[in-house]
Amino acid sequence: MMNCTACGRPAAIAEVESSHTTSEGVVRYRRCACGGRWMELAQLVLAASSVTPPGRRSGG
Repeated sequence: MMNCTACGRPAAIAEVESSHTTSEGVVRYRRCACGGRWMELAQLVLAASSVTPPGRRSGG
């Protein structure tokens, strides 16, 4: 996790001023209590799993 470069506070407690969905993920503009500002890109990772319904055999 990142920290504010101005004061060292954890980025997770910084206020989100705005966020926007892009083709690369979600862009968030954050502001720390000390006044420091930065932008972060949160990339989405999707996972899939397969479940065999009851009564059916997998792989056949």
